[in-house]
Amino acid sequence: MKTSKPGMIRKNIFSSLIALVILILSLTGQSTFGRLNIPPIPFLDKIVHTSMYFALMSALIYENRTILKGPKNYFILATIPLIFGAAIEMMQTLFTPDRSGDILDEAFNMTGILLAVVLWLLVKRFKIFQP
Repeated sequence: MKTSKPGMIRKNIFSSLIALVILILSLTGQSTFGRLNIPPIPFLDKIVHTSMYFALMSALIYENRTILKGPKNYFILATIPLIFGAAIEMMQTLFTPDRSGDILDEAFNMTGILLAVVLWLLVKRFKIFQP
């Protein structure tokens, strides 16, 4: 009996859910966040960008860990969240009335992505986690 491989979305369910949450939060109007009464923390939005894309890249790596053979594969995989983040920045400008894309936000997205790649490469190198 032949077993079938799981579909790409089903295989990447956690990263897909994280991407959906990022998309929703990124395209939600700023007035919604104003109602949360978050105390003013310097650079909070940049910390959030870094954290969201760190989580997305970590999920992608974890879900695809068995097929990632070398550092080059990690960086190729990193293009997915990088392009996703750039597309969201453009969508903010085009489709939201009170938000705009920001190149600095994309830089912090990239920071989160690179932190995840470096962490996972260290984990793999020192055999902290075996798939």
